[in-house]
Amino acid sequence: MQAFVRTVVILMWLPMVATAQDSDRMSAMRAAYAEWLVRNEITGTGALAYQETPVTAIGDATAPIELASVSKSITALCAAALSDAGQLDFSHAVRDLLGKGPDVSVGSLVTHTSGIVADITQPLMVLWLNSDDHRADIVLNLMKDPVGVPGAYAYNNVNYALLALVIEASTGADYESTCRRLVLDPAGARGQASERSGGFLSWGGWAMSPFDYARVHGYWYGPGTNTGRNPFDYPHVALDDAGVFYGLGTAFRASHIGDGIYDFWHFGALCFSGLFNVGAYAVTWAGGWTVVLGYDGCVDRAARRDLDEMMRRAAQGPFE
Repeated sequence: MQAFVRTVVILMWLPMVATAQDSDRMSAMRAAYAEWLVRNEITGTGALAYQETPVTAIGDATAPIELASVSKSITALCAAALSDAGQLDFSHAVRDLLGKGPDVSVGSLVTHTSGIVADITQPLMVLWLNSDDHRADIVLNLMKDPVGVPGAYAYNNVNYALLALVIEASTGADYESTCRRLVLDPAGARGQASERSGGFLSWGGWAMSPFDYARVHGYWYGPGTNTGRNPFDYPHVALDDAGVFYGLGTAFRASHIGDGIYDFWHFGALCFSGLFNVGAYAVTWAGGWTVVLGYDGCVDRAARRDLDEMMRRAAQGPFE
């Protein structure tokens, strides 16, 4: 039986200034997302934002969604804020800061280039469901020494568990309150550890409404902050030969709009068969449009690629 599909979207625009093209783009993105949900037989909510504009809600999009691995952006942006304030040095060794752990740089955690390849979180996360007790310290105690090639990209949750501990060591305060203060508060957003996945908080356990995370994403990856204007000022690594990089907890590339403008995007998924299956997608294009989507299901890589392409086409053409 086909799943019932419920789509909730928040739209933002400048009153009496938004163009007909903006309205067309919003309509196209709404239609694209609805089509994708039907195609994958799942339900979803979302937020569409255009620059820093007033909000008009359609339906209820205030309920928290699971950010899953999109949560890594909060952790990386938190570390970047500490670095900008002189409280954290990305070149320092993790072992020196924590008194134990791998002899790798803090920056290599941000970019997944630490050489840590054994992801011990994968078999443990199912045991940590339905708890908001952050388990980063357990990951540190159980992790294995790096055996991969230092400098080579290898996506691994362990890196962001350790990064949370580095943040705590650098501030003397707990990870959640520190990153709420440094990342969420400046964006005017609210968020919390998920009751279901908070055990993975720094690498996959933040929960907030699509509206709130759109504020976070649009603020930090937009042109009004150094992280959005100058992502190469922070730890980053090339993912391919086509100009795609990973840094600040997300993938990014130079925008087609012009020099000094970037696109930032990331997917997240928590897939525990028969127990808990959710996904999230967040993107800011060219410092203007921000899209945050959350859906109740796990989809494969091809479906995620389809969503990214469908939303990009709807936002960027044929209206230009």
